[in-house]
Amino acid sequence: MKHLPNIITFSQLVFLAIIAVLAFETWDGAATLVFFLCLVATVSDWLDGYVARRCGYVTNFGKLMDAIVDKFLVIGLFSVLLYRDMLGNGIKWLDSVGWWILAATIIRDLVITGMRMIAAKHGVVLAADKMGKRKTIWQSTSICVLFAVPMFMRDLDILGLPRWWSDFVWVNGVLYYFLGGFLAIFSGVLYVIRYAPLIGPGAQNTAKEE
Repeated sequence: MKHLPNIITFSQLVFLAIIAVLAFETWDGAATLVFFLCLVATVSDWLDGYVARRCGYVTNFGKLMDAIVDKFLVIGLFSVLLYRDMLGNGIKWLDSVGWWILAATIIRDLVITGMRMIAAKHGVVLAADKMGKRKTIWQSTSICVLFAVPMFMRDLDILGLPRWWSDFVWVNGVLYYFLGGFLAIFSGVLYVIRYAPLIGPGAQNTAKEE
């Protein structure tokens, strides 16, 4: 039972692999299945931390793996979206900007993960800050919304929804993507400024949760 939070954490990688395959399928129901798998994956991102805190299984290893796997999940799903042109939707400049934002997000996550690993060697635990958590919320929202677009266009056309509805959902997904990208870059800069002094050899254990 004590390993349940870590099992939930690593299950996100399984969801990512399944989604990455199904996202390229065109059979009826594939888009809907991908959408619901995204929902489950994003909920499990919250569930592992909740279970760990609720059952008293919070560990430094769990915190570090949770942060790393969360980043793999988000970056992986964004890569699928961009590769499938689900962000740009035929608009080349929008797709290009999306890739640049993803590249900046990857650099940001590598820097922060590196800082956390260095800090862990000195007995320092760097917790996620509030802006970073908001970033994750908007990124997860944009992923689910963008994956909902093909579901509405292909699988739920029997509902008779007008074409503008799918376009409306897509526009919201794009806006959430850019908002999440901005928060990722901005929070990353603030994170480095705030925690860089705490990862030196003389730093003290500062496992602070905000």
